[in-house]
Amino acid sequence: MRPWERILVIAMLAPLLAVAGYTGYLWATYLDETVVSGTAYGFTIGASRQEVLAAARSLNDRPRAVVYISYGPRTGDHFSIAPLQVRIEQLQAHDQWDVLLDGSDKFFNSVRLTFNDDRLVEIHRHRQRFEIP
Repeated sequence: MRPWERILVIAMLAPLLAVAGYTGYLWATYLDETVVSGTAYGFTIGASRQEVLAAARSLNDRPRAVVYISYGPRTGDHFSIAPLQVRIEQLQAHDQWDVLLDGSDKFFNSVRLTFNDDRLVEIHRHRQRFEIP
């Protein structure tokens, strides 16, 4: 193979390999899983709301974590609060909490907690490093 042909092949393969590598990275880091028994991400199935709030508060590697509550279909039917014990009254009435791990406006990295009869029954983890169209 002549030198200019080798350079041409490398120039054509480099972008293809870069796109394939980036796509592989996005696929490898994507999480979308549900836990209905045991423990996951610091939360335990069967725990009370107070215990779950304490676990959310102790997410030490996520200092900007907030609890996001959506309670209706309209745009303004939601609120975000810090996972503090003094806020438990605001959270008691809601059976689904989304713990946004990277802040109140970041929905790409979250843990959805579902309650039934004041006990945690489902932990759903969602993390993506890309925007879905």
